[in-house]
Amino acid sequence: MPARGWLGAGLTGRRALIEWGLVAAVTALLVGWLALTPAADRADNLVYDGLIRLQDGPADPSIVIIAIDDRSLNALGRWPWTRTVHAALIDRLTQAQPRAVAYDVLFTDPEAGDAALAAALARARDVHLPLLVEAPGQNGAAWQVSEPASDLARAAASLGHVNMIVDGDGVIRRVPLYMQAGAHSWPQLVLPLAETAGVAPPAPRPDADSGEALIAASPEAIAYRGPPGRFRTLSFVDVLNGEVPADFLKDRLVLVGATAPGMGDRYATPAAPHGELSPGVEIQAALLQTLLQGGGPRTLSPPWMLGLSLLPLALLIGGFLVLRPLANMVLGAGLIVLTLGLSAVAFLTAGLWFPPAAAIAGLATAYPFWSWRRLAAASAYMQSEVEAFQREAAPIPIAGLTPAVIAPRHGDVVAKQVDTLRAALRQLRDLDRFIADALRSLPDATVVAAPDGRVLVANDRAHALFRAALGPEAGLGDLFLTLGEPSWRRFITDETNDLGDILAPGGQVLKVAAAPLTDAEGRPVGHIVRFADMTGFRVAERQREQALQLLSHDMRAPQVSILTLLEGRKDRADPAFERRIGDYARQTLDLAEGYVQLARAESQPYRSLVLDLGQVLMDAADTLWPQASAKGVTIQTPDSEEEHLVQGDPALLRRLLTNLLDNALKYGPAGGVITCTLEGGEEDGRPTLIVRISDQGPGLSEEAQRRLFQPFGHGDADARGSGLGLAFVRTVARRHGGQVIYEAGLVGATFVLTLPRFIEADAA
Repeated sequence: MPARGWLGAGLTGRRALIEWGLVAAVTALLVGWLALTPAADRADNLVYDGLIRLQDGPADPSIVIIAIDDRSLNALGRWPWTRTVHAALIDRLTQAQPRAVAYDVLFTDPEAGDAALAAALARARDVHLPLLVEAPGQNGAAWQVSEPASDLARAAASLGHVNMIVDGDGVIRRVPLYMQAGAHSWPQLVLPLAETAGVAPPAPRPDADSGEALIAASPEAIAYRGPPGRFRTLSFVDVLNGEVPADFLKDRLVLVGATAPGMGDRYATPAAPHGELSPGVEIQAALLQTLLQGGGPRTLSPPWMLGLSLLPLALLIGGFLVLRPLANMVLGAGLIVLTLGLSAVAFLTAGLWFPPAAAIAGLATAYPFWSWRRLAAASAYMQSEVEAFQREAAPIPIAGLTPAVIAPRHGDVVAKQVDTLRAALRQLRDLDRFIADALRSLPDATVVAAPDGRVLVANDRAHALFRAALGPEAGLGDLFLTLGEPSWRRFITDETNDLGDILAPGGQVLKVAAAPLTDAEGRPVGHIVRFADMTGFRVAERQREQALQLLSHDMRAPQVSILTLLEGRKDRADPAFERRIGDYARQTLDLAEGYVQLARAESQPYRSLVLDLGQVLMDAADTLWPQASAKGVTIQTPDSEEEHLVQGDPALLRRLLTNLLDNALKYGPAGGVITCTLEGGEEDGRPTLIVRISDQGPGLSEEAQRRLFQPFGHGDADARGSGLGLAFVRTVARRHGGQVIYEAGLVGATFVLTLPRFIEADAA
């Protein structure tokens, strides 16, 4: 039990919260590590490059590239060219009056033509030359600068570095606007060109803590607007030969650089098709356009990046506590899509770059991690419960009722667990079916109720007994109220289960017995309540008592009287002697016949036929016509031709009316009149038929009225008759859904019989 409890706690409760916190902590640390370190850069770069390609747009028309291309190399000879060739190009540019020129060619070694080139630079006054800052430097130096020859450096408008930042995958995505080393700072080559258009990014402050280390400061992300070849490009040789109109270059920002594949100045960029390299001068032009348009995508600061990366994870982790597995899976997938979408929207609309890889990795890790922990706990708990179920003895030997099911032992661990669970569930289903069938087939009305009295299960006999009262929300109180018993709890709490019978409105005699139900730990979970129909037993008991009374008193008295007469000294030839013996014998026969008829009326099943009650009344009167004629009594029956239909047993109804007429004939005077009426009525909204039989006899006293319908009760003082006739009348009337009552009048006695009237619409 302790092991089962510990494993069960793994599914819910404190252990589940601890595991939830562990999943949250581990995945949060993973997200923080990915967000604040370059570990996820490759994945982020894939997203970044895709978004860069979505920014495809026109090139800035104010930027012109003069390309040192293959055609120029073919025309002017092998590279490197003499400095006089470059001087001639600069003179051509001076004549065209561009706004500024960035000449992306390194002139680091002095040559014979430097004087001519320096003179051309001096005449132009707006040509900017490149330098290269490298680390480490020679002879143990931290860095070194490769500048143009001294004459050229002095003649140039400015010097700017052409260093680039190559990411781990070899792609150029950003360029440092400044290179710093201690107090030294070198701006990027194209910065002076941007300044001529009013764009002047602030120079970073020197970092005193960096010492003499070379630092790529103020990295600017390049907003590429398409693959290489978007900018206006002129061949070097065409400009040199004057084949380009001067107005084409006037007030333009001109970049001169190599584009020929053999020159080596080519790099991979996000905008270039896969495997294609972009010339360095194209990258410089893209950087210049980026500066002119306000700058490239701005990467969020580390705190913002960490917070936004953790936010989707927090939503998913919170969902683990309140959502179902499918909803959590949908939530995780939705958060991944939402993270990518928000990153794309921020990049394309606001120029903000939020690397999504850390957030997506956290989401992609948290869900399977949590699912694994939940699955592991559920698997262990399931295995322990199945093993415990197999070890524990079943309260009912269900295995003996169904064929044995042996779980196959093959496959991996999960497959074996599934097989074991399938076998256990098969056994549980068989047990459940066995219990359900046993409850349904119980001979008594039986219900299973919760501790609050709410009915959970009821068998067919309970539904037949309570009918509409046993609805979906029925309780034990409702069922007992239909039986006329408001104090129902005493039947549930009394341990003796001997609280007497309940007489239901329908005439059934019910005995209630209840037993508590407990779960596997012995905690009370409800009651099982049985409503045993004791009607037959009570009828049998009453008949037994009546038979004993009949044999011990009523039939014994006339037999004793016969024996007394036979043993006496009277003359047996006297006619009065024979008459008395005959009277006592007939009284004995009447008692026996009356008892048999009453027993049949109480216990035997009835035939159910539709018949005319008026005709039955006339048949009963005809049966007693000889006795009535001998006494000079007139029996008046209704002479209406209207049918008065009832549904019942013809023989029993005929005997019922015969008994009432015979009773009136016995107690009415000779030469009197017995009046019979038959009319329609209504009781509780249902149509009825009412038969009244009145005599002109002395009537009944109050004491006689109280004993009137009891077996062996007599209506008068001289006890004529068996005392069972009116008991028979009441029994038959009740079993036909009606009643019989006595009405006292000024003269005679009146018995009123009420029966339900048969309507053909009811049968339909």
